[in-house]
Amino acid sequence: MNGAMSAAHACTWAPGRRAWAAVAVAACGLALAGSPSPPAAVAAVGSSSSASAAGDPISEAERLLFTHPHLATVHTPRTLSYAWSAQTAASASVSDRATLALRPRPDGSCCSVHGEYLSGAMAVHLPDFDEATANPIVMYFLESEVRRLQRTTTGQSAHFRRQIRMALATTARVADATVHWNGRDVPGHAVLVAPFLDDPYRARFEREATTEYVFLLSDEVPGGVAAMTASIPGASPERRRLVLEDPQPATPAQP
Repeated sequence: MNGAMSAAHACTWAPGRRAWAAVAVAACGLALAGSPSPPAAVAAVGSSSSASAAGDPISEAERLLFTHPHLATVHTPRTLSYAWSAQTAASASVSDRATLALRPRPDGSCCSVHGEYLSGAMAVHLPDFDEATANPIVMYFLESEVRRLQRTTTGQSAHFRRQIRMALATTARVADATVHWNGRDVPGHAVLVAPFLDDPYRARFEREATTEYVFLLSDEVPGGVAAMTASIPGASPERRRLVLEDPQPATPAQP
């Protein structure tokens, strides 16, 4: 397993190589029709397209989500806890949680990661990440979204996964953001993407095709990922959100 993701998912969520990213642009011609609105926790102060420049192997959005060393400042052992919630206009809010158990590798560096993501029918099980540097919680969230789309539509997971990957490579937007964490405002980034707006099969899942994703990231929070949101706008809005919980108490200094 490599430092960014597990070998079992390298082909599933790997950032776009130059070849397939170019094919995605040519084949789909995706253009984000208006950036999704950031959640209340985000105060955007600037934005730029995350589409990769000529010659760059991956886009800025892909780099921030999949290869950035989110775990570089985490001291192991440690458990990162996330609160998950789902809200719809027609039903009460549903809550669950996710945890990442971080342990040092044999050489003492960070991290070996074991994840527990949601429960029951919504649970996502991935292999342990033996040499993680990027935060695997991003892949758990995306896998959860893909599997939910497969359950609620007539589409296939491979199609939804491919559309998200192409959108992150070509049309996602990156905005500077302010993250409120542990009683203070810290700098960060928001990655915004609506991957199904121009899906050729959109008519088969019209409501879900309007789904907008926002990833709130900051090196100032443990694990680098502050929150991730999936929202469906409109008359019957829907939102699913995963949020890093309050910081764990600091280890007391030794006398």
